[in-house]
Amino acid sequence: MVIVENSEDGRWVRIQARSHFSLGIGGLLTLITTLSGLTLLLASVAAWQGYWPILMIALLQVILLGMIMVRAWKASWTVETITIDPMSIAVLHEQYADSTRLELETAWARVILRQAAIRWYPPALWLRSGDSGVELGTFLSAAEKRELAEALRRAVEPNSAWQHQKIETEVS
Repeated sequence: MVIVENSEDGRWVRIQARSHFSLGIGGLLTLITTLSGLTLLLASVAAWQGYWPILMIALLQVILLGMIMVRAWKASWTVETITIDPMSIAVLHEQYADSTRLELETAWARVILRQAAIRWYPPALWLRSGDSGVELGTFLSAAEKRELAEALRRAVEPNSAWQHQKIETEVS
């Protein structure tokens, strides 16, 4: 999902790209508890009939399931906030508890949408300025990446030396 917000005086633009993961912590715990309960219940029935190794395997499966689900849940909470003003571009990438920040110069900024070598793979969206650059929206669909690229182009163009640029399209 791409959200564009302009300042009232038109001096800055804030573009936010968010992942589409709607499961909250309560829903995640409910899902893990339900799946674990059913698995252990069925394994207990088998263990009661003498197939006790199934209970150990089920317990291992429940632990692995919980670890994988929590890791996937954390990885899917991603937000990128790009703030563009006449002098600089600030890119803040937040993923669950981690965040990284990068500053680029607006004057030399370019938006590059690089098509993947394999046709059905989504394109890669890059924001470059001089020798620095960052790939944006790795968690977005191809259509959302194109929407983000167009929003970035409109926001960067008035202050960039590459005015009236089209979104560069490269095939790797």
